[in-house]
Amino acid sequence: MKLRLMIGTMLIAGPFLSALTTPAGQIPLKNAPLERQTDKNLNMKRYVAAGNRAYVVGVQDGSQVPAVSLNPNGIGWHITGQMGGVWAHPIKLLNQFQFFLNGKLLPAATKFVSGEGYVRLELPRTSGLEISETQFAPDGLPVVLVGVQLSNSSPSVASFTLAIQAESELIPAYPWSGTKPTSESLHLPDQVSFDSPLGALQFFQPAQPTLSRLAWYALVSAALDPQDHQTGFQPLGASFPPNTSKHNGATGALSFQVNLNGKSSTTVWFAIAGSNVRKAEASRALLIGLAFPDQLLSAKIASRQEVLSQAQIRVPDADIQAAFDWGKLNLADMQRTVRDMRVRDTMEGTVYPPPLTPFFPVRSGFGAGYPDYPWFFGTDGAYSTFSLSAIGQWQEAKNHINTIREVSQLVNGPTGKVIHECVTDGSIYFGTNAQNGDVNETAEFATAVATLWRWSGDSSVRDDNYDFIIAGLKYITSHLVTKGLNPDGWPEGAGMVEATGMGATKLDVAVYTIRALNDLVEMADSKGDSAIRNWAAMTAGALTNNFRQDWWIPSLGLFADSLALSQVVPTDPPATLGTQPGYTQLQQLYWIDATPMETSFALTGDAAMSFPQLESSTFTGTTGFFQQGQSLPAIQGNLQASAVNTGVMAIAEANYGRMDESLRYVEFIADELDVEQPGALPELFDSPDYQYFSGGNPFGGAMVMQAWSSYGLHWPLEELYLGIKPDAPAKTLAVVPDLP
Repeated sequence: MKLRLMIGTMLIAGPFLSALTTPAGQIPLKNAPLERQTDKNLNMKRYVAAGNRAYVVGVQDGSQVPAVSLNPNGIGWHITGQMGGVWAHPIKLLNQFQFFLNGKLLPAATKFVSGEGYVRLELPRTSGLEISETQFAPDGLPVVLVGVQLSNSSPSVASFTLAIQAESELIPAYPWSGTKPTSESLHLPDQVSFDSPLGALQFFQPAQPTLSRLAWYALVSAALDPQDHQTGFQPLGASFPPNTSKHNGATGALSFQVNLNGKSSTTVWFAIAGSNVRKAEASRALLIGLAFPDQLLSAKIASRQEVLSQAQIRVPDADIQAAFDWGKLNLADMQRTVRDMRVRDTMEGTVYPPPLTPFFPVRSGFGAGYPDYPWFFGTDGAYSTFSLSAIGQWQEAKNHINTIREVSQLVNGPTGKVIHECVTDGSIYFGTNAQNGDVNETAEFATAVATLWRWSGDSSVRDDNYDFIIAGLKYITSHLVTKGLNPDGWPEGAGMVEATGMGATKLDVAVYTIRALNDLVEMADSKGDSAIRNWAAMTAGALTNNFRQDWWIPSLGLFADSLALSQVVPTDPPATLGTQPGYTQLQQLYWIDATPMETSFALTGDAAMSFPQLESSTFTGTTGFFQQGQSLPAIQGNLQASAVNTGVMAIAEANYGRMDESLRYVEFIADELDVEQPGALPELFDSPDYQYFSGGNPFGGAMVMQAWSSYGLHWPLEELYLGIKPDAPAKTLAVVPDLP
């Protein structure tokens, strides 16, 4: 099919780009409802409703999955069965909450709706009442608000008791179930009481000074005065069986009397607030949430409509249009602000040392995915920065870049190496100087900074990160190169592929390093730094000159996905060894085979040989680009289709003018928009080695919403199809469309 993008309907944020405007009334967004819904398999699908301080992850029919320790059928796997519920990072507040009408548990929802910053669960008619739940988390407050809307269609007054039962689980985002120590081993029993002045259930974990933890609080209340309260594990209704599983949470309940006139409706608002620093913060969030729920919901919707108003396009393909728009909302839902972040190097989960100093009172960025990756990543941030730059979420990208830089500097010192994974409490799982990866992240960080700088024109983005980028690129091109064994200087260590059997130097690391050095050349030029400009240009030039001879395999028509060295190197001890001096080319059909085209370093003729293979059933299935291709019997492959891999192929194809072929991969991503939560772009796609809702635990798989899934939508549509290429620092804009 042909994708006819209407160039005149493109609007990009930023004062110098204001020439690209949308005619008045052509794209009405304000107050126009944007919702997606489903009524299929709700009991097998997860959802998230998120703010930047709190969020809730649950099941779309409203049923509660037991979230006790080591429950293999619960939500998530980092902390087994515990990644759902209500979170105010860096701590979890509640496993679950449930509502009761006249002592009976409300029935399962029959329809689930995703909206602009909220979700709604629509329930069957119960006791003569029409019932729905609206859930959202206002940005800036560590609170989740739940509005239970009750409609009485009869002419008579309806009098009933409405109750909420809440089960706490005050645990931090780290440790996990498989680390040393484990999450379970450090969890003290929660304490529960009734706070009479607040009319709230109070769940409490005392401070643990030996672990550098302050006291933790979770508060649950409603906008009505409670008629009764209960604490302890005795449930409210006989229809709700007691929780006999062993865990350290606590349970409490609040009951409210409601009188609803005939032919009328009301919404009873509930709030779940928490804090990892002091009760006053949780109390403030609770009180504000319950005093102004409707205003906060309106503000949330308005903020999400503002997100939609940035970088508008109109395309005739409804699926791509929806994915483009909802991808913007997904990225807004990924924003995260945490307090009291204390950085410690866990050495891949083997130790839990005292935190480094200083600690960070407040840090912001964005998570990688819900429910198991809600914290900060180097590489996810880099891919997502392309989207954030293109859609105008510049401050959000800048916040993340700053957090990654500052945490990396604290744990890695002056090397400039970028960490891989920082949990919201500050625990570093991977990516320190002592570990052999992920080397690509140091290079990708430089490109993320350069990309945001070009689009936003914010010189502080360049300046704040400039010295750090220089240090990092010098580190990976010198310290991570073993003299005498690696003659052409390819950085050694792990890259994007997390698998054994590869050589010490990886294809994605190689091309991302060259790209990063070229980005540094541009930034150094803009600062008049000739010394760094010349060093970066010389280093990039040397690598570029050797790239084809080292990596291209003419007999296969593919680039090697890794190069094996002849001896064990300290930079990557587990790497596979080569059979000859210098480099031995290895080709194991990994998705990174597309990265030379993603970065435009492949010669046109080489790309023309590679693309038919990458498009074939070896690498590409009916839903997307595989993690690893299959060539039996030698290579079993990993036939999971992933959003980031598919996005890389969409961009690679477009870089070589193959717009129709590129569009195929964009369509793959768009087709997965509603696979689980309506309006959410997932991490993995239905494919031979990954199936949704087909046995096992439907709640323990890939992410229901993933940040980098937008990479293959926003970047190709704007930068490559429409050809929007800003140079904001120079106050210039090129628009050279090349449409499918």
